[in-house]
Amino acid sequence: MDTDIKAYIENKLKEAELYAKQGLVDEALELYRELKNLVSEEQDELKKEIQKRIFELEAFKGIVSEEVLEETPQEERLKKALILKDGAFYQQAIKILEELLEEGFKTLEVYKNLAECLGNIGQFERAAHIIRQALKEIPATAENKLDILNLKKLLAEYLEKAYEFDEALRLYIQLANEVEEKDTIQEKIEYLKNITTNCRRLKFLLKERIITPSICQEAAEIAKETNSSIESVLIEKFHISKDKIGEALSRFYNCPFIEISDDKIVIKPKCLEGVKENFLRQTLIAPLEEEGKIFLLTEDPFNLDQIEQAKKILNLKEFEVAVGIREDILKLIDLYYGKLTFQPPEAPELELIEEEEAHEEEEPLPEDQESVVVQLANYILEEAYNRGASDIHIESLTGRRGAQIRFRIDGECIPFQMVPYSLKRPLISRYKIMAGLDIAEKRLPQDGKIKFRTRTGKVFEVRVATLPTIENNEDVVMRILGGVQARTLEEIGLRPEVMEQFKKLLEMPYGLILVVGPTGSGKTTTLHAALHYINRPNKKIWTAEDPVEIVQEGLRQVQVKPKIGLTFARVLRAFLRADPDIIMIGETRDEETAHTLIEASLTGHLVFSTLHTNSAPETVTRLLGMGIDPYNFADALLGVLAQRLAKRLCPDCKKPYHPTDKEIEELIFEYGEHPLKPLTEEEVKQATLYRSVGCSRCNHTGYRGRIAIHELLIPNDELRELIVKAAPVHEIREAAMRNGMYTLKQDGIFKVLAGDTDLKQIRAVCVR
Repeated sequence: MDTDIKAYIENKLKEAELYAKQGLVDEALELYRELKNLVSEEQDELKKEIQKRIFELEAFKGIVSEEVLEETPQEERLKKALILKDGAFYQQAIKILEELLEEGFKTLEVYKNLAECLGNIGQFERAAHIIRQALKEIPATAENKLDILNLKKLLAEYLEKAYEFDEALRLYIQLANEVEEKDTIQEKIEYLKNITTNCRRLKFLLKERIITPSICQEAAEIAKETNSSIESVLIEKFHISKDKIGEALSRFYNCPFIEISDDKIVIKPKCLEGVKENFLRQTLIAPLEEEGKIFLLTEDPFNLDQIEQAKKILNLKEFEVAVGIREDILKLIDLYYGKLTFQPPEAPELELIEEEEAHEEEEPLPEDQESVVVQLANYILEEAYNRGASDIHIESLTGRRGAQIRFRIDGECIPFQMVPYSLKRPLISRYKIMAGLDIAEKRLPQDGKIKFRTRTGKVFEVRVATLPTIENNEDVVMRILGGVQARTLEEIGLRPEVMEQFKKLLEMPYGLILVVGPTGSGKTTTLHAALHYINRPNKKIWTAEDPVEIVQEGLRQVQVKPKIGLTFARVLRAFLRADPDIIMIGETRDEETAHTLIEASLTGHLVFSTLHTNSAPETVTRLLGMGIDPYNFADALLGVLAQRLAKRLCPDCKKPYHPTDKEIEELIFEYGEHPLKPLTEEEVKQATLYRSVGCSRCNHTGYRGRIAIHELLIPNDELRELIVKAAPVHEIREAAMRNGMYTLKQDGIFKVLAGDTDLKQIRAVCVR
């Protein structure tokens, strides 16, 4: 049989069955009759099956005739209901069986079949209710003992499917003494004991089909292994929203759910004075003041003994109970008791915050809130690190409006939280103390550094810069530096053909390799990935950086200090006397450094550096503009790698789609011309593109992390001649493309077609 006809028949069979299940008998019959004529004689079995369904549906039409049913005795109507049930016409069977019960025809057979019909269409709660009604209405006798027992087993099954685990467990325990298949029942009991322990609080999620019992069980096992709560595992691993978890807990305990979100500022309540932290951790109960009310936040509001004990110890008269997730409660306790620790440069003592000048009319910070400033300062640093922020901005607002805190994540400044006016100056002073700065000096910019340790033991450094702003305010900008490991070349996002070309450059014995791009484009990360690739025991590698952000074993790394005259140019001259094989200079800032780089690369050293330029071809003209010798530069240059960072589509929620004709045209237009590899319409049509959606993992932005796009210029003889002639940028670009270079935008479009990002993000970071 032709493949298309076979597929057509299969689809029509499914369609006919769907009509039949929905009670659309005439439509189903019409399709079955069409199929009977279409099926060939060789398909004898299929033809017989279709004929059987036609007979059943024709019989069904006679059975459900209203006139016939009204004149039929109850026993006959029961038989017709059973025929309908056997034919999977459950809704019609339910209608007849319910009418029989209303008329007082209450037999075990009616109840049992009605319950089974309801169960077959997924109405397990109604089915369980019908069986309870039967057990109440019909007394047990010697004759119906077995039927009653089977009905109880059916009730237990439906209670389990309705997620009434407690009641199902009680019934199975009762049945264990009445049935012969004790092993099977015992297995059910053990299973339900686990389910009851782990999932009873989350019944709402089960009923809403947000999770399944198997997911709940898996989450429970992971929670046990990781010493976490089931709720946190569901949020982190199974991506269930915290709002849904909170709704489930609130419904189960009939009390409010309170989330301790990342942007929540909490003040330690007075009722905690003199209360030991250990009590809160053991009971997992913590007081929280919100909108003038005191809430007792607990993981288990049904534990009345612990709540009563907390009430006495905290000396509370009026309070409300609220439910929370264990990790949130522990986070709250951490904030109350200052568990975020830091390592200041010279371990200065914590100083009291000085009062501001009288004309600013600022109230001094109450003594009982001094610890809040320490907690808040540490909390902000840890949250920024955990969220992968590169910078923290504390921006003082005018008047008495406090300060805004923003994190730079994936290249964008994202609002984190607002700091009240009463905490603004103490918080800035706290960071100045941690960085070893002068807290009294507010008129001049200051720079310092903090070494910080998180609760999990991770250590990182923070570069602190303060700037005076209007109304005698200060802003603080902090760059997170430490804790970064060198990446491998495979991790920086080079396409395979570019990777192969770049590796060949790294294997060269001497010459100049430049990595270029604007600030924050990942130049340092790429340079260190390159050094990691060639970092071997038989090589001497010197680096000069400002600051040293990535530390690698095997590298001799120097921190440039311009304030004392230790500039890049001076360090580079010193390197040439220190027997180097490979030199890396963090940035070529001036003519002297550029000249020395060329000199070093021509005298047997492999030299790396960075420049702030927009593209690889522009780098050539920029260096020539610094006055370096074009002949030496043409000889020394091995390659220029330009790069940008574009937002990466969130891998957890990105949605695949096929591009429209308009999108195909846009992609081809943006790609532009290429002498060796033009982008064809067929290539784009065959690609699966992805669009951003948004989920809890990406803060509902649709993007998480960044991907690098590259432009690798490798000079050939034609390009070297153009460099010697100091040719304009467009000529260098055209020659580079003839030699196999792809522009930044073209590389970005390849990554759009690979599903890593979208065209909007490529347009946002590069012009050509």
